[in-house]
Amino acid sequence: MNRQTLTRIVLFAALVAAIGGAWLYRDQLNVAALESWVKNAGALGPLLFIALYGVATVLFLPGSLLTLAGGALFGPVWGTLYCLTGATLGATLAFLIARYLAQDWVRQRAGGILGKLLDGVDAEGWKFVAFVRLVPLFPFILLNYALGLTRIGLVPYVAASFIFMFPGALAFTYLGYAGREAVAGGEGLIQKGLLALALLALVAFLPRLIKRLRGAPAEAGAGLSSAELKQRLERRDDITVLDVRTAKDYAGDLGHIDGALNIPLDELPRRLPELDRYRDRPLAVVCRTNRMSGKAVQMLRETGFKQALLVNDGMVGWRQAQGQAVPAASGNECSAMPVPGGVSAGTGKTVTIVIQNAPYQGDNKAWHALRFAGAALAEDMKVRVHLLDDGAVLARRGHRVPDGAVDLEKLLTELMECGLEVRACAMAMNECKLDERDLIAGVQTGSMTALAGWVKESDIVLTF
Repeated sequence: MNRQTLTRIVLFAALVAAIGGAWLYRDQLNVAALESWVKNAGALGPLLFIALYGVATVLFLPGSLLTLAGGALFGPVWGTLYCLTGATLGATLAFLIARYLAQDWVRQRAGGILGKLLDGVDAEGWKFVAFVRLVPLFPFILLNYALGLTRIGLVPYVAASFIFMFPGALAFTYLGYAGREAVAGGEGLIQKGLLALALLALVAFLPRLIKRLRGAPAEAGAGLSSAELKQRLERRDDITVLDVRTAKDYAGDLGHIDGALNIPLDELPRRLPELDRYRDRPLAVVCRTNRMSGKAVQMLRETGFKQALLVNDGMVGWRQAQGQAVPAASGNECSAMPVPGGVSAGTGKTVTIVIQNAPYQGDNKAWHALRFAGAALAEDMKVRVHLLDDGAVLARRGHRVPDGAVDLEKLLTELMECGLEVRACAMAMNECKLDERDLIAGVQTGSMTALAGWVKESDIVLTF
């Protein structure tokens, strides 16, 4: 166990102990006690209140009590400012604690629905933070820790939290102020009470308003063929083409559509701001076939690109629509590749291939495994590849291809576009010094449990 891991375990244990202690003594945190502490602190009372709010947020103590108390102690204006500052401080601390303790561990093991969820949140960035802060339906404290597991930047997180928590903070702070006035018998109780209710109603209405502003998502099946895209481009319709292949493939033998933007799939989440001008315009997304572009379209629609369109037959179909021959995959080193037949339907037997050997070794086992995968796909089989031990290196982006060798990165990418599913063992990735950012687009992280599930479903299991 290395020093960093030990430090994380100790910090996690201390956090759990602190949360447990806070809950044991939570009854001592009440309005009367807060008022006494703030008065005794004198001029430092507001700073003490902000600090207490921040610590309470980290330790899972109810923030609504503190917000109401802020209104009662400081009034609606200063109370809102102090509560908002304290809530943002606590949210930031929880965010940083979760990021330090568990982000790497979770990201390495996230796959399937969780992996897609994290990718979607990463792609939306501060907009997702703004949404969940405006909609008071999500558990505030749990949300702070959960967002620390994403790749959202600290500055956007803090800024969005402070700005978009303001409506809720104002409503509950004013409610605390109005309650204090009612107890004290102050003037204008009816007006203040009605204003407090109006603010709460506004906060309750926000989810419906935000949903309407975000708009309804596009139909899942919205797309077009290469022939239809060709016609729209020739008519000079308002449509932009986005190619999500790697820069190498974009400039490769298959060519690209003139004027197409090129943002590789694995770079798309962090480069979404480059596409903001196309958010409300038709955006045709293309790759070699439709596997990578399908994932890109899903990501784009989830982040507000309502008119993202899948080019169903990809660049293979585009070449055919132009009356041009389709180059064989990877220089025709794998003659059994299913090109230009498109994506395998996988209606035949199910095959799981375990690759344990690193690419470009003398035995060429990794290459032969991919050759067989291509042949199986061409026979309409459902093919899955699990990368184990040194085989995880095959998933690394940016291979250095030895002279005279086949470009296995390109071959693997083409096979995935033809229906191949690929997972790299998380433990093997760790041993090979890899993380998700190093992986070829489309490769998922896996585990022995996931491999066991594949084997159980398979008719044939092969090891290379």
